[in-house]
Amino acid sequence: MKTNQIVALVVGSCVLTFAASVLFSINMVSITPKNLAKVVEKDPVLFMETLQASAKNAQAEMKKKEFEEQMENPAEIATEGRVTFGDKSAPVTIVEFSDFQCGYCARAVNRLKDLKKKYDGKVKVVYKHFPLSFHPFAKPAAEYFEAIALIDHAKATEFHDLIFGEFDLYARLKSEDEINKAIDSLIKKTGLKKADIEKNLEKGKKTVAGDIEEATQLKVGGTPTFFVNGVSARSIGLEELVEKFINE
Repeated sequence: MKTNQIVALVVGSCVLTFAASVLFSINMVSITPKNLAKVVEKDPVLFMETLQASAKNAQAEMKKKEFEEQMENPAEIATEGRVTFGDKSAPVTIVEFSDFQCGYCARAVNRLKDLKKKYDGKVKVVYKHFPLSFHPFAKPAAEYFEAIALIDHAKATEFHDLIFGEFDLYARLKSEDEINKAIDSLIKKTGLKKADIEKNLEKGKKTVAGDIEEATQLKVGGTPTFFVNGVSARSIGLEELVEKFINE
């Protein structure tokens, strides 16, 4: 049995026990298998509502605890030398683990632009990679992005914007031939020479592999995933977390 399954089982048991204790306190009876069956049979709707409310409360408490622990011990995420959107001296750093073939990542682009505009000079975004296995264009695009970054960060930013600016052109690419043609077209639009980029491609591949390893250690499960000053935005809204750091 996997760790997450064990955790789910333990949490489920705790929630069930709590829900049962609430119901039994209401009905002034002790908790036994026989009494549990009677309560469920008597009012199954009330039992399910209590169970769902208890589960929701338990999840909220777990998220709160996780967030508090992260605020005390934020993750150390490598950002030195990486492509950054916004003022590099900004006090708040959003690290985004992204995928060039992810629709949610495409939508996040404008969201991040709005955040940088709203908190002008206070927020920067460091772009990192977590290409998903079922997105065949994402990994080679990430590798070329990093190879381009070794030549010129501005050109890498342009490469990023070209992909997400016309996302529908790349969202469904599957074959190696389609992917190669798409990358050739993108490179041509940046004005760079593919031969120059490919001199850095092995280094680009190592950077992407490093991001994937780092993301795995940070328990990134999907894209986009955001960390603000080393704190995951999973347990709290991204803008709310940004505001918290700005206000502090």
